[in-house]
Amino acid sequence: MIRKQDFSVSVIIPFVDNHEDVLQFKSRLDQQTYPKELTEIIFVDNGSKRNIAFPEEFMLDVIVIREFENLNSPYSARNRGIEIAKGEVLVFVDANSLPDPDWLEKGLMCMKESGCEITAGDVQFYLGDSPPAAHIADALTSIHMEKAVLERGVAYTANLFIRKETMESVGFFEERTRSGGDVRWCMRANEKGFRISFCKESVVYKFPRSLKNLLIKKIRTGKGYFYTWKDETDKPIWFYNFFRSLKPPSLSKWNHDKMRKKAIDSGNRTKVRLILYMIGIVEQISFISEYLRYNLGSQRDIDRREEGYK
Repeated sequence: MIRKQDFSVSVIIPFVDNHEDVLQFKSRLDQQTYPKELTEIIFVDNGSKRNIAFPEEFMLDVIVIREFENLNSPYSARNRGIEIAKGEVLVFVDANSLPDPDWLEKGLMCMKESGCEITAGDVQFYLGDSPPAAHIADALTSIHMEKAVLERGVAYTANLFIRKETMESVGFFEERTRSGGDVRWCMRANEKGFRISFCKESVVYKFPRSLKNLLIKKIRTGKGYFYTWKDETDKPIWFYNFFRSLKPPSLSKWNHDKMRKKAIDSGNRTKVRLILYMIGIVEQISFISEYLRYNLGSQRDIDRREEGYK
């Protein structure tokens, strides 16, 4: 039943070659408790190389567009979705996610009750009974939404609700950006006085990464963090986090009780600590390399920076 106070929403989902994830995500959207009449679904292809056509029945109630210029930039892809979105609330989520049936309903309810212009939902990881050490490490280090909202006033597009009028006031995400565009967008929103809330009841689930993909992610996030660090007013000296990463992580300091128990129960505690140590150093080396490229780069690098390249 549609109520007068219900929002119309546009769900914007970028993808690259993971067509199977798109189909699975769409099946979860079909199960949402929120009225379908108020839900617009926009998938944005961000450079798929696989020439796969979606089934006709899939295309009946979704919009599929392409980002042609800034390939492999999920933020450019999201911007293309924003440009055509008609909903009062823009909802951002990744294609390789599985939302709870009441995900949209709960997130929009939290937004309404909090009165905030931005609401971040929870992100949890699927872990089996005996998960590999890399899966635990990924769950320990990735997308701690509640902590990001409460401690830093930022959130991630893995599960994010933004009023369209707020997006129009703050502006689009940075074009060509590969990582960190959501955090920097939230920082700009904070400066304009917009508020963000966390909604624990609005849940999407993600599958953890392999060790190889986790390392690739840390290289990407290390580079992206440089641009976030650069814009922060109260920031540590550029090499501080690198030296801090050289100290092996302590199990007692892990801030996720469920994941800590998984590591102990699986017998992978030592492997998890080693992986956490390794990826922490890799991420900081990636940060330093981007710092040096930005500050000591060639004229070509300077020109690309001025164009917004990251």
